[in-house]
Amino acid sequence: MLENEEQAKIFDALSDPIRLRFVRELVRGGELSGTAIADRLGISLALLCHHSRILVEAGVITKRKMAQTAYFRANRKLLTESMKSLLS
Repeated sequence: MLENEEQAKIFDALSDPIRLRFVRELVRGGELSGTAIADRLGISLALLCHHSRILVEAGVITKRKMAQTAYFRANRKLLTESMKSLLS
């Protein structure tokens, strides 16, 4: 079970509409490049970097780099655990 502080950090990260859409795109699309996500969200790469940093710090998404490209994936286990802990 998640600690209250950890859970609050997760939900705080998800409270922004752009970050929530970001995570939804990853849940639907699996692993996506930063460029693909920015295009889908209609935002700049600079803004994507800002939002991705917050989501990575909260553990909601993971990031891996290959050459100059960053790839992101939703942390489904943490998201599922967060939702379940609200209901228990």
